[in-house]
Amino acid sequence: MISGLQNHKLKIMKLRDQLRTDKGTFYNWPPIWTNTREDPTDKPQGEIGNLQDVLMSEDDYDVLFIAIEYQGRRYMGAMGFEDPALCWRIYILLQSYFGLSIKEIGDIDLP
Repeated sequence: MISGLQNHKLKIMKLRDQLRTDKGTFYNWPPIWTNTREDPTDKPQGEIGNLQDVLMSEDDYDVLFIAIEYQGRRYMGAMGFEDPALCWRIYILLQSYFGLSIKEIGDIDLP
């Protein structure tokens, strides 16, 4: 054993588990989906659809908006973060996964 080095185990978490936190009035994962039309009854739930876009809030550096397509329709969800740095990290990460299903994104391993 090399002197001065300690054994550290890297804790790996699924993205869904990392983001499944309560931030005030909503949970981050999966987001609460809202439609982009005026149909108040059209609110699918869960890890559905494919990622189409990720947007940073222009007013808050701790909020992301994600757009998905599900059954031919577009929906939006919001994710809030305690730490703006984590928000930015997730924003950058999700940029690489456009077109992937939300369930597959939830399965991503994060260190």
